Amino acid sequence: MLAAMKKLMKSWLAAGILGLLIITLAFFGFNQGTDPFAAMSGGNWIVKAGSREAGPDVFKMFWNNEKSQLEQQYQTQIPDSELVKAGLDKQLLERFMASESLGATLEKMGLKAPDDLINKVLQEQLAQVPGLFDPITGQINQQRYAEVLQNVGTTEEGLRRDLGGKIVLNQFYGSVTAGLEIPHIYSATRAGYGLEERDFSYFVITPQSLGPVPPPTEAEMEAFLKANASRLMRKEMRVIQVVQFQAADYAGQVTADPAEVQKRFDFRKKSLSAPELRSYVQIPAKNERAAADAAARLNKGEDPAAVAKTLGVELLNNSDRPRDAIMDKALGDAIFALPFGGVSPVIKTELGFAVVKITKITPAQTATLEEHRAEIEKDVIAQAAANKAYAQATAYDTAHGQGATLPQAAAKVGAKVITIGPVDDQGRDPANRPVDVRPEILKAAFGLPAGADSGLVEVSAGDQFAVRVERILPPAPPPLAEVRTELSQLMMREKVNKAVTDRAKAASDRLRKGESVEAVAGSLGYSVVKLEKATRANAREHMEALGEGALGALYEGAAKQVLSVPVQGKGMVVGRIEAVRSGAQNDIAMMASQGRQTSAREVFQDADVTIGQYAKDRMKPKSNRDRALQALGLDPADYAEKKPEEAGKADKAKK
Repeated sequence: MLAAMKKLMKSWLAAGILGLLIITLAFFGFNQGTDPFAAMSGGNWIVKAGSREAGPDVFKMFWNNEKSQLEQQYQTQIPDSELVKAGLDKQLLERFMASESLGATLEKMGLKAPDDLINKVLQEQLAQVPGLFDPITGQINQQRYAEVLQNVGTTEEGLRRDLGGKIVLNQFYGSVTAGLEIPHIYSATRAGYGLEERDFSYFVITPQSLGPVPPPTEAEMEAFLKANASRLMRKEMRVIQVVQFQAADYAGQVTADPAEVQKRFDFRKKSLSAPELRSYVQIPAKNERAAADAAARLNKGEDPAAVAKTLGVELLNNSDRPRDAIMDKALGDAIFALPFGGVSPVIKTELGFAVVKITKITPAQTATLEEHRAEIEKDVIAQAAANKAYAQATAYDTAHGQGATLPQAAAKVGAKVITIGPVDDQGRDPANRPVDVRPEILKAAFGLPAGADSGLVEVSAGDQFAVRVERILPPAPPPLAEVRTELSQLMMREKVNKAVTDRAKAASDRLRKGESVEAVAGSLGYSVVKLEKATRANAREHMEALGEGALGALYEGAAKQVLSVPVQGKGMVVGRIEAVRSGAQNDIAMMASQGRQTSAREVFQDADVTIGQYAKDRMKPKSNRDRALQALGLDPADYAEKKPEEAGKADKAKK
């Protein structure tokens, strides 16, 4: 409660808005819609708390969820590398440690959901998955079930554990918060704070009111460049030469060898062909006599479902099954020996006795070369092109190994050399425009000294390259000729901002000496705005005119205080707080009553934070950031954090 009150008193804007909005309970969403108990066991853990472990699959699932939300929010795709630079991986690891610690703590307390309750909830959730249950038999489709589990990145055991965790968590928080009453003084204090009234007289000094500002001179721009050299410094850039050996370059130079096409077809013929499929109903029987009775009744034309029902067994429907999908040999032999509509005699299976009736036969389809020629020729051509690229790369590597430079070795084998740059390690030119260069090439180039050649780097089969660093351009400020336009615009903005700030300071100094707002504004040609009964609760009404900064100063300021605050995109607000008074008692009482629920939720939030911190302190969880980055397909070495002593050594080396 005290933490929430402190937070409230520090944020004037939150105080106004909180009276109008409902805040979602933190503990119902602190894992972005996923249960904090979900975890995958294994030695390759990313987070470990007590006996609980969260592995790469779970981390990747959480990561993709967070990434998807951010991409929807900003309406653009965001590379994993950029999110890591922004620290998203660290945030998720902290959240993981808190959730696993809480789960481990509750387990240690002996809180566990009973199996029958988990089974009930699991059945209810699975019933909502389309196509998971056979509409006739009501049996679960195991293949579809496996696909569902794979899509959510878990196993059946993990799913049951997830549901058990949700049940325990909801009951735990329900018991913690049940019957919690928030003192009325809490919401009353909050309401009084939000409805405190202020009268404010002000005027706005805009850039347009200053008149024309002279552009910077050549000397001023040169001096600005020199004074801000470190701020405007360009990154190190490199001019590089690249030779590539790619299968795509040979795709138009090779043809499909007919013998190879035939060979590949023969190898793949079975997989390309469709086997005979049979659909059938199966009546399992408790003994041979019952099976014989079922066969006799089916042969008379009785409905299979009715026969099964009278025998007290479940009718099994099987659709489009190939022979090799029927594991019981006797059963499979009988099914594929019957004609359409045929009824088998009694079959002794590995599990007992059964009778089957054939309901559909789909003939086998044997693949022909002509049907699949185009796709197989495409594969043969791709392989031939990759072989040619590989052969040329091997010849290049031999020449380079014998002492030839990259251009010389490329010339010997007839490979084209491309010059790229200047370019920085992010693939941008001196004008900060993107350059068409592969990240793998940049990584190789920026790991070499000037004049050095890399070895062959294989990206994939039929795709290799080598790179040479022709020249290294050290970090340096840009020449004035290249940045004159941008620099002039920047300096003009700074000149205008300084002029506005200087006028605002002079005006506010006059107000502090006792002049009225009307007198100062009139002498400068500005109109005065009178704002009466401004409260934190109605702050949004004045946001567009004053901005967050000026409103913050207004609601935290004292009576007769002079304000001089910038408003983004408008200029400077200059004025005086004329009066500060308490709000109407009736309004405070009404807001206090209406805000009790919101106040309670703030206290619940505090409880959640406290419980989570207690669990972390007790369990002392561990995390492995390198494994988390590897789960995203990133190299941990690229994002390693330097220790303070290492950073100091690096700074000295630069000097």
